[in-house]
Amino acid sequence: PMPAAVILISKGLKSAISSVCCRAHFVVPPDLGHAKNHDHVPHEFLASESKLDTRRHAGRMPRMNSTDPFAPRGSKSDVEEGTGFSPKFDADGLIPALAMDVQTREPLMLAYMNAESLRRTLELGEAVYWSRSRQEFWHKGATSGHTQKIIEIRTDCDQDALILMVDQAGAGACHTGRESCFYRKIRVSSSSESAKLEWIEEGKSFDPAAVYGKA
Repeated sequence: PMPAAVILISKGLKSAISSVCCRAHFVVPPDLGHAKNHDHVPHEFLASESKLDTRRHAGRMPRMNSTDPFAPRGSKSDVEEGTGFSPKFDADGLIPALAMDVQTREPLMLAYMNAESLRRTLELGEAVYWSRSRQEFWHKGATSGHTQKIIEIRTDCDQDALILMVDQAGAGACHTGRESCFYRKIRVSSSSESAKLEWIEEGKSFDPAAVYGKA
């Protein structure tokens, strides 16, 4: 009989990423300039900038600018073979971003960015997401101190997905108190049983109640 098939989420992601042939990557610069063009930044995003200004580091710009670092999306050939970064956002204005540990190459978490949070990520050099549940910007680590320093960002051939290679600060990336949000793998047996989850990380690396102030 066929042995049980094991789908390893973390290893599968790692091998898929390392073997992908159509990818682009860039290193985030410390400063994108002081352009004053607000045409591509919704007013509600600009009004929320004060929340993130408190996380600025010494030596960087005192407040965020509204620079639009994205190239316009051209032809299929331009998107797949060109050097312009022109991310494709979905109908809700979002793009998925998978954060991976730059040292271990293990996946840490999957979140989403809109155009403004992606711009802020490029400017700050730290991961800034858009929280779909709270409908607000989410500077990873603003509460816990578990920030994600951007080492490299990769995009796929269609430029509709991102991989963030990060230096993860603190004891972990997951709000459950673990190093990674991908702490289980899927096991599929040859029997009629449904797929089951199997633990990869048994214990927790930090107490989420102590870090976030709530259970």
